[in-house]
Amino acid sequence: MIRNLIFDFGKVLVDYDYFGVIDGFFASHAQAEEFYNHLMDDKWNEKIDRGDSTFEHIIRDMQEAMPQWRDEIGLFGERYTDLVIGEMEGMRDLLVRLKANGYRLYGLTNWGSRIYNTMRQYDIFQLLDGQVISSEEHVVKPEREIYERVCGRFGLKPEECVFADDKTENVEAARAYGMHAILFKSAVQYEAGLNAIIRQQDTYGHLPAPLEGRVRQAVDNFMQGYGCCQSVVAAFADIYGLDDAMAKRIAAGFGGGVGRMRMMCGAVSALVILVGLDCGQTDGDDRQGKSECYKTVQALLAKSKEQNGSLICAEILGLKGSVKAQSSYVASPRTAEYYRTRPCAAKVESAARIFAEYLAAKQ
Repeated sequence: MIRNLIFDFGKVLVDYDYFGVIDGFFASHAQAEEFYNHLMDDKWNEKIDRGDSTFEHIIRDMQEAMPQWRDEIGLFGERYTDLVIGEMEGMRDLLVRLKANGYRLYGLTNWGSRIYNTMRQYDIFQLLDGQVISSEEHVVKPEREIYERVCGRFGLKPEECVFADDKTENVEAARAYGMHAILFKSAVQYEAGLNAIIRQQDTYGHLPAPLEGRVRQAVDNFMQGYGCCQSVVAAFADIYGLDDAMAKRIAAGFGGGVGRMRMMCGAVSALVILVGLDCGQTDGDDRQGKSECYKTVQALLAKSKEQNGSLICAEILGLKGSVKAQSSYVASPRTAEYYRTRPCAAKVESAARIFAEYLAAKQ
């Protein structure tokens, strides 16, 4: 049973805008972007979040490392709390309702010591029953230890928790630890995802450990660079006598919405392939077997559409018009930005879980 809801802060409970602040420090936006890239790529932001040194000490270290921006970095330190521009739309009302429904609410954030200034500004933080802040723990997401700490501190069982974060790597780390997790986009999308998790539990309860392991394997496959269809099919293929290499070859062309044409989502195509392996008829005259296979496909795809809003790759990715029509066959490089901005890992997890629940229901 889900009892505890754990939320990241930035882009989940409150919104922030770096350039809304730092553009004012530089002569051009290009210079502000250059500074921002150093802030992230050189791990200054992570140092602030980890809190091994005081905020003031880190700002001085930045000034020494980038003396050409000494004054701008000083202003950045002074205006740091101004990066937050307000509460995320709809989240305070949602948390009020969730709390009234008996859920315990917690925060788990990568943030520097100045977070308390922000928490005093916004009422949404008063709804939390507790929080774990990276700069106090000297551990940051997606490191496993920070998930262990939030559970240990408040006596939480991972399987009874749903974690929400806007970064894919943090969501996947929570799942690897044993939590349910949602890649956050909006209050409406989060509530739909939470309701889907609750409905899944009501229907089947917890998955048996071997099937839960297959769901995790599907996500791991994707994070290793395999296509969405490959990732899901390969996680279950051995059940049907297919070796890993053959499973990935069979599924390879379905990635990117079939050959990267942004048609049916590859993770959804994986469900079709797996249903065929599980119950597809092999006699051309077996109309009953064919009909039963189609029935199962339709049932599982209906669940996928309910959870993800669409079965179509372009719609899931928000591609429209010429962007959709001009989709290239060239595969996207799997960069940190790709995993941060794409919802595909969550769709792989959704498809794998739908098929695992189908198998569990048959047992």
